[in-house]
Amino acid sequence: MANLFTAVVRPRPEPSEPSDPGEGSASPPAALGPFNRRVRLVVEVLDDPDELELARGVFGAQGWGVRPVEERDGVTPHDGYAGLIVEVPLRSSRWTARSTASEQVRSLAARRKIDAWVREAQLVPPRPEGPSTTYHVHRKVPEGTGPILRRLAEHWIAVGGWDLHHTLHLRGAYSEEQRAQALEELRGRNLGGVPFDPERHDIRRSIGPRPRDRSDDRQGRLLVFVPVGAALLVGFACGITLAVLTTPWRFLALAAPASICWPVGRWMTGNEPRPWLVRLGCGVVFVGSTCVIAYFWAGAQPGSLSTQFRWLGVTLLIGFTLFGLWYALSDSWFSRNVQWFLPVLAAPVPFVLPWAGSFLHAVYLEDFFGIPADTVHVAFYWQYAVALRPLGVAVACVLVLIALAGWARHINWLTGAGGLLRWLLPLEVLIVVLTVAGLALGDVDTAATRTMEDTAAGRRPAAYFGIQGELVCVTPMADEIPVLNGPVPTGHPLLAFQASGDVVWLWDPDAARGTDSARHALRVRAEDVTLTAAQGRNCPADRT
Repeated sequence: MANLFTAVVRPRPEPSEPSDPGEGSASPPAALGPFNRRVRLVVEVLDDPDELELARGVFGAQGWGVRPVEERDGVTPHDGYAGLIVEVPLRSSRWTARSTASEQVRSLAARRKIDAWVREAQLVPPRPEGPSTTYHVHRKVPEGTGPILRRLAEHWIAVGGWDLHHTLHLRGAYSEEQRAQALEELRGRNLGGVPFDPERHDIRRSIGPRPRDRSDDRQGRLLVFVPVGAALLVGFACGITLAVLTTPWRFLALAAPASICWPVGRWMTGNEPRPWLVRLGCGVVFVGSTCVIAYFWAGAQPGSLSTQFRWLGVTLLIGFTLFGLWYALSDSWFSRNVQWFLPVLAAPVPFVLPWAGSFLHAVYLEDFFGIPADTVHVAFYWQYAVALRPLGVAVACVLVLIALAGWARHINWLTGAGGLLRWLLPLEVLIVVLTVAGLALGDVDTAATRTMEDTAAGRRPAAYFGIQGELVCVTPMADEIPVLNGPVPTGHPLLAFQASGDVVWLWDPDAARGTDSARHALRVRAEDVTLTAAQGRNCPADRT
C-alpha cells in the first residue's frame, strides 16, 4: 500500500527536462525557431540544488543556453542565491530585445514557481566584419595599341568590360603588400578556368566608396547615409518638378542634379583612381536614374505638387505595409503552412463572389428602384466584378492589420498581451467586415442616387456593373391598360432597365410620387405599351 501511495504522489519529471545537464555545461537546447537577436541575462536563483536543477531544466527546455556563473563573469550573487547565465535567442527589434527576453524569463519562472530574479540583461552584438578587398582579374591593354584605343580600353577596363569573371577576396584594407599577395596567389591558382598570366592579365578593385576606418559605428553610417539620401532627394524632387510644371523654365530644375553628378561620382568611385569620364558617368547614372524614375512616376499620376506629395505618402504607406507583412509572415505559422492555408482561403471565393454580386445588384434594383432583381437581365460576369471592389477593400484592410501585427511582433508590443490579443482579433475582424459591408452599400447608394438625378435631368444614366438604364418615352397601345402604381405618364421620360420576360418595369422620376423611391416603380405588360428612346426631359404628347 505504501509503495502504491508513493507511486501516486511522486512528481513525474517533465519530458523536456534534461536528465543530467552536467556541472558547468549548458543544458541541451530544444529545437530552436528562427531568431535574429541574442540576449544574455544574469538570473539569480535560490541557492538550492533542487531549485537550481529545476531552473536549468526549465530554461534549457526552451532552447536557451544555460550555465552557472563563472569567475570570469565578475558576477557576485546576493546571499542565498546562485547565478545562472541564460542566453535567450529571439526574433525581435534590437530596441526591445532585452526587455522581451527579461519578460520571457520572468514569466516562465512565475509559471513554474521558480524563485528567480533577472539581475542583468545585455544584447549580444554581432561580430563586426573586418575590412576586406575584392580584386577582379581583367585583361591588359595589348602592347602597341594607339593612344586613342588605349584610352578607350582603360575606360572599358574601369567599368568591368574586360573582366575574366574571376574575383579574389582578401581580408584587410588595401595596400601595396596586399596587392602583391593577390598577384602571388593568382599565379599559383588553377581552378579550371582561364589561368592567370602576369603578361596578359592584371587586377583591379571593385567600384565603390572609399573605405573608412570606423565604418561600423553610427557616425560612419551617418556619413554614408546623409550624402546618399540628399542625392536621392534632389534627384526625386527635380524629376517631379519636370513632370508637373509645363513652362520652359522647368528645365532649370536640371541644374541641381547636374551640379552634384561629379561629387556623387567621385564619392562612388573613391576607393581607387579611375578615369574622370567613368567617375562622371557613375554620378550621372545614379542621379539621372532617380530623376527619370521620379519623372515617369509623377507623369503617371497627373496633378499638382500637393497631389504628387499625397501619392508619395501613399507610396510610403504601401512600403510600411509591405515591411509589416514581411515581419508578420516570415518565419511564422503562416509561412510554414502556406501550402494548405492558401487553398483553404481561396476555395470559397468562386462561390462567395457571385452571391455577394447578386446581393448588391438586388439592393440596387429593389431597395432603391422597387424593381425585382430577377426581371432585369445582368450578365453573370458582372456579379463577380461588382464584388471585387469590396473584396479588394477587405483584403487591403486585412493586410494593413496583418502589417500592424507584424510591426508589433517586430518590436515585441505583443509580449505579455496574448490574452488581450485573443479578444482584439475577433473584434478587428468584425470591424473589417462591417467596414466593407458599409462601403459596399454606400457605393450602391451613391450609384442609385446618381442614376435618379440623371434620370430627372433627362440624361442617360451611367451603368452600374452591368445594369444599364435607358430613358424611354411610353406610348400606351390602348386608352386603358393595366398598370401597377399607375397611371403611366407620357409627358416625360421614364427609366427602363434591360427587360427580361413579358413584363416591363419602369421607374418614374416625378417627385410628386413621394420620397420613397421604391414606390416610383411601374409594372406594365410588354404588349400594352410601345417604348421609344427619349431625348431630353420631355416626350411629345402625340406619338402616333
